[in-house]
Amino acid sequence: MPDQHTYPYRYRAFSLNIMSGFPVTGLEPAPVTLPDVTLVEGKVPEALDHPVNSGVLYESNEHEFLLRVEQVARYHVRNGNEIVVERLENRKTWNEISAFITGTAFGALLHQRRLLPLHASTVQFKGQCLVFAGISGAGKSTLAASLIKQGATLVADDISVVDFTGEEPAVCPAFPTIRIWEDSLKHLGVSTGKLDQVRDELKKYYLPVTQFSREHAVIDRIFILHSHNKPELELKEITGVDKFRLLKKHTYLFRGIPKTGLEQNHFVLANKLANRVPVTMLTRSNGDFNTGRIITALADYIDNRQHGRS
Repeated sequence: MPDQHTYPYRYRAFSLNIMSGFPVTGLEPAPVTLPDVTLVEGKVPEALDHPVNSGVLYESNEHEFLLRVEQVARYHVRNGNEIVVERLENRKTWNEISAFITGTAFGALLHQRRLLPLHASTVQFKGQCLVFAGISGAGKSTLAASLIKQGATLVADDISVVDFTGEEPAVCPAFPTIRIWEDSLKHLGVSTGKLDQVRDELKKYYLPVTQFSREHAVIDRIFILHSHNKPELELKEITGVDKFRLLKKHTYLFRGIPKTGLEQNHFVLANKLANRVPVTMLTRSNGDFNTGRIITALADYIDNRQHGRS
C-alpha cells in the first residue's frame, strides 16, 4: 500500500483513483487506497529523449508528455499513471500549478490510457446528458454554470472523458469544480471574494459546484459551440463524416498525439462516438453570449427531438 506520508492527498476524478504528494485545487477528496495515478513533486527533464511530436510548450511520444510553463512548472506525464511536477518558482501557489495538472497534464495522461477526452463540459439537464464542446473561449463553462443555476447537474467541466464500457457512450464524472472567468461570475451573480484564483495574472476562478453527479452519464447529445457574424441563433444537426471531423477537432489536446502511436486508438474511439451519438452545431452571434436565450433554445430543441418534431 502506498505510503500515507508520501501521498497525503487522495482524490477521484475521471473514474480514476489519484494519490498525490501535494494538494490539487479543484479535485474532490476520496478514500483511495490503491492508485490508478500518482502525482509527485520532483525533477523533470528539460526535454524528452525521443520526442516524435512537439509544440512551443510541449514534447510527446506514445508513453511520455512533457509540458513546460515558463515561471510556473514543468510537468512530466508518463505511462498513463504518473505526473511529476517540478516547480520553477517557489512563490507559485498550488492553485496556479493545479490548473495545468487538471488541464493539459491530465489530458495527456487520459490519451496515454487510451481514453477519449473531449474538449467539452457536460451537464444533465431536463433528463438529458448534454455535452458542450468548443474551442477555448467558446463559452462551455459559462453555459454549464448557467444551466446549473437553472437546475442542471455538473458531470465534467472542460474535459469530458467518454467511456465505452457500457451499452452506450457515457461521460465519466470529473470533479465538482468549474473554472470560470470573472465576467461570467458577475453575469451569474456570484462574488469572487471567497473563490480561489486560477492564476495570479488571470481573472479566472475555481467555482465549487454542489450539484455534481458522481455517476457515469450516458450521452444524449453533443453540441458544438460556435459563433458567426449573423444575429440569429442557429441549431443544425450534423451528419455523416462531418460528425467525426468535429469530434476530432474538439478532442482535448489532440495536437499532442499525432505520430505518437495514439492516433489509431483516437480514430477508433472518435468514429465509434460519431456513430452512436447525435451531434448538433449551436451557433450564436459574435459578441452576444446570451445564456438565457441559448438555454431557452436548447430546451425547445430537446423537447422537439423527444417528441419527434423537427
